[in-house]
Amino acid sequence: MVHTSIFNIQELLEQILHFLLIDKSLYPALFVSRLWYRCGAPILWRHIELKGWEEEDRTRLERFLKIIPGGGRKPVYSSKLTHLKITHYYSLSNKKIKGIVHTFQNIIHLDFEGSTDCIGKTLKLIAKSYPNLKYLNISTLRGLRGKMI
Repeated sequence: MVHTSIFNIQELLEQILHFLLIDKSLYPALFVSRLWYRCGAPILWRHIELKGWEEEDRTRLERFLKIIPGGGRKPVYSSKLTHLKITHYYSLSNKKIKGIVHTFQNIIHLDFEGSTDCIGKTLKLIAKSYPNLKYLNISTLRGLRGKMI
C-alpha cells in the first residue's frame, strides 16, 4: 500500500511544475488551482529575464520596476528571486538598481548588460549586498570603459 500525504503531493507537483518552467508553459498552469499557484509562483519568480529591445519587452520591464518599493512592503515572492537579467534597457538608473538590491536580497546571478552606467556607490552596494553573488555582468556600459574594477 502506498502512503501519500499532502506534502508528498506538493513535492511531486513542484517537480512537475519545474519541468513546465523549462518548457515555458508554467505561467498558464498557475491558474489551475490554488495549490498549483502556491507551488508554481515561487518557481516562476526564481529566474526573471527582461530585455529592452522591443516595446512589449519595455512594457514588461516597466511593470516589473513598478513593483520595486521605495522602502515599503516587498513583493511576496521577492525572496525567491535568484537570477535577474535586465539587458539593453538604457533607462535603468542607479536609484532603480538600489531598489532592486534592497528588494531582491537572494540574487546570485545578476546581469545588467547594456542597461546602465553602474559605477561608484551602486557597484559597491551590489558587492556589499550580495555576498553569494556568483555572476555579475555589467558589460558594454559607457561609464566603465577603460576602468579597473
